[in-house]
Formats: sequence, structure tokens, C-alpha cells
Amino acid sequence: MSSRHGNMRMNAEGDRLSSLPDDVIHKILSFMDIREAIGTSGLSSRWRFIWTSLPYLNISTVPRFSKFVTNVLSHRNNLAEVYSVKLTFRIKVTNALFKRILNYALSHNIQQLNVVCLFSSDIEFPLSCFSSRSLKHLSLSIQPSRYYFHSLLTSTWELPALTTLDLHHVALCDDEADKGVGVFSKCANLQNLRLDTFKTEGSHGFSIIHPRLSNLTLENGSIRSVNIATPQLKNLTISSSPSEYAISAPGLSSFFYKGHCPLHLSTEGFHSLEKADICILHIDDKYVHGIICLLKQLHNVKHLTLSLEIIETLSSSVDLLFQQPSPFVNLKSLKICPGHAGWVRVQSPEKVTLMFTKLKSYLLDSSPGSIFTLVFHEEVKAQKIMAELGVILEEEKNNTKTNRAHLECGNAQVESHKPKAKMELKFVKMSQMMSSWENLGVQLQRRKEKAWVIFSKLHDIEELLTKLPASKRAVFQPRFSSFCAEADIAISKITECMKIQCDEIQSFSSARFHELATTLEPSS
Repeated sequence: MSSRHGNMRMNAEGDRLSSLPDDVIHKILSFMDIREAIGTSGLSSRWRFIWTSLPYLNISTVPRFSKFVTNVLSHRNNLAEVYSVKLTFRIKVTNALFKRILNYALSHNIQQLNVVCLFSSDIEFPLSCFSSRSLKHLSLSIQPSRYYFHSLLTSTWELPALTTLDLHHVALCDDEADKGVGVFSKCANLQNLRLDTFKTEGSHGFSIIHPRLSNLTLENGSIRSVNIATPQLKNLTISSSPSEYAISAPGLSSFFYKGHCPLHLSTEGFHSLEKADICILHIDDKYVHGIICLLKQLHNVKHLTLSLEIIETLSSSVDLLFQQPSPFVNLKSLKICPGHAGWVRVQSPEKVTLMFTKLKSYLLDSSPGSIFTLVFHEEVKAQKIMAELGVILEEEKNNTKTNRAHLECGNAQVESHKPKAKMELKFVKMSQMMSSWENLGVQLQRRKEKAWVIFSKLHDIEELLTKLPASKRAVFQPRFSSFCAEADIAISKITECMKIQCDEIQSFSSARFHELATTLEPSS
């Protein structure tokens, strides 16, 4: 009877894996490499062929890769569309095989393509023959920093649905037939473009001309000049690039630049500029003229952040600045903060304040109602250490709860071994006592180290805060006091746990000593 009920119950529940909808199974398999996804075909009869219609293909190079790819593509359901493909190459593959995978994906209405190369070699990527009306996101990345994707710079590739293009370590080869034509002109819906570590071959210049581009990031470019004509551009980021930039972006609202020297920039004016963050990391008197020219280009900005290195560089040429009108006519806020995490020439807060005082009229006279904020190096470092301390205290709080629960459980066991009769003492073994002593030593060392880390970080924060002006210290004081209170509780919990563990050792030891003392007594 019970057997029959059991069978009925199993039939009622059915095969849970087989009952899952296809889209749920596909989502599960999307987190796996295609080889692992194929391996799940043995889990259930329904899963046997489910991988053949998988819209997410994560393909990594394996031994006999060409044969593996041939088998996968030939056994896949040719009517099923491909939503995304991620190709991870750990070894170099032939261009023919590379193109075969791409052509298969492009012919199945792919929307996302991510190519990552992890081997130490350049690779050619056929951008010139690229054509897809479905692809929306394309990402190319080669990990070893000295190697590049080599792609033909041409406007013949056609990706009308593409909205996001992310290219890392790309060498774009010039096409003479495309002079003066933007390489992205056939990507009509492109909104987000990022070029990281890029260069051109056959040309010293590069143009980005697009009517709909909204977000543009250019990092580590090795190009002499860049021409940008993007009327809808809202956000522009340029990092570590010595290039000369000619920019036509009347709708630009956010501009970020970070580099070792001033950016050589010519514009028609950023009339809609809301926010600008200019970080120059190197201090050199020869950059004064370049900085002044750059700031003039940002005269419409409303919220401006400048690195302390800029202030130090400009402070060496105060006489020159007195001859210049204040460039910012719409400024609502100005923030000065360290641009380099470990500012090489760390100046005292008093000296930084003095440097800014010399420049105040140049920076703020045209916008006397703007809000000014000066962030010192000590503030940044103190905030960083506070964040680290907060994580440590939170971890210690969680660890203390866990350790205390374990110790109290151990104490309960010790209580059961307290001497009620001679037979009970035999359960307390010397090995247990020695193991407890060894564990105590390890725990004491760990907790001593944790306590020392907490003390040292509080001391570092205190040392940094004492260097700040009183008004700045007053801002940090409540948070610092709160950390001190939390640290006090944490150290109390640490010592409490140590006491509980010592009491446990004492209980073990007392039981063992009592057992030894009564070993030779005659049995009653």
C-alpha cells in the first residue's frame, strides 16, 4: 500500500527538471560554457536536446577546437535564433574559423557579441566585412596590454541596430577610400562608444562623426589628433591622452578629463556644460599656459572640479593670472580635491589654503555666489581608512556572534562532563585538552592581530584629522567618535570570547586533573 502511494506521489510531482519552461532552462544554461551546457543533456530526457536551441552561446577554446565548433554548430537547431555570443580565445585560432563563428552568429539575428582574447598575439578582426541588422552590443577585448586587435578603419561595415560599442586594445587601420568619412556613419543608432588603448595605422588622425552618439569614452589613445563632431553628445570622458582634440558637441553636459598634462582642446564652446572634472596629475610650471587655455574652453560650466595639482601649478604664476579675466561666468560650485591617490608632493592643509587664496579671484570673481569646497589629501585618506575600518568592524561583529555561539555550545558540552561520577571523567581525554590549548593559542594570536589592526587604523585616522583645520575636524568628529565606540564594543567582545575560551580550557583541565588524581583510588 505504502509502495503504491509512493509511486503515485512521484508521478504527481513528475520530473521537475523536465517541467521547467524552455526560457528558464535557457537562462540557467546561459551562465555555462557551451561545453558544460551540452553536458547537462544527461540530466533529463527533455534536457537531452535543449542545448541545441540555446540562444546564449559561451564558447571557449578547447583541445581540437575546430572540430568542436563544427560539431556544435552542425548539431544546433538551425531555426533557433542566437541572442548573444561570448567568445573567449585562450589560444590563437585561424581567421577562417573566427569568421565562420561570426558568420553563423550574424546569420541567426545575434544582438550581443563579446570577444575576449587571452593569448599573447595580435589578432585581425574583420570589421570591414561586418554587417548585421540585429546586433545591438559589440565588445572586443584583448588582455595582454602590448597586443592589439587589428581592424580595417572603414565605413563599409553596416550595423544599423548597434547602440553600444566597446573596443579595448584596438589598432584601426586606415582605409584611403574613407578619408573624411566617419567610421561609425553606418551605425545609425550608436549611442555609447568606448575606445580603450587604441591607435591608428596609416594615419595620424581619427574622426568620430555621428549624429546620435550620446556617451563617449576615450582612454589611452596613441593618436596625434582626434576630431569629434557629435551634436547629441551628452557625456565625454578622456583619459591619459596627449592627443589634440577638436570637438563640436554643443549639447555636451558632462566632461571628464584625467591625464598627466593639460588637454589640447579646441571647441565651438560647450554652451550646455553642467559638470566638468579636470584632473592633471603632474605638476610642472610649463603647463600653466595649457591649463589657462583649457579652463577658458570651459567658461560656461556650472559645477567644476579641479585637482590640487592644477592649483599648485597655477599658484607658481599668480602674476600671469592677474592679467587674465576670471573665465567662469555661470559657475555655481567649485571643488578642489587631490587628483592622485597618493599625491606625490603632499602639501600641508595650511599651504594648500594659502595657494588657493592666491587664485581665488581668478577662479571665482566672475561667479561670486558660487559654493566653494576644498578637499585636502588628509580628508581623502581618512575617508578611505574609515571605510576600511567600517568593513573590519562589521566583519568582527559577525565573527563574534558566530564564535560566541560555538563557544557556548562547547561550554554546554563541558557542563555535561563535570564530575558527577568517576565514569563520567573518562570522557575527558588528554588529546581534547591539548587540542583546546593549541586552538586557544591560534585564536589568541588572531584576535590580537585583529585588535592591533583596529587600534592602528584609529590611530592613523586621528593623526590625519589633527592636521586638518578645526572646521574640517568638526565634520569628521561625530563619525570618528562613532567608530571609537564601535571599536570599544568590538574589543570588549573579543576579550569576552577569549575569556569564555579560557574558562572552557580551565573546565577541561580541572576535569582531567580530577580524573588523574582519582585514578589510583580503589574501586568501591
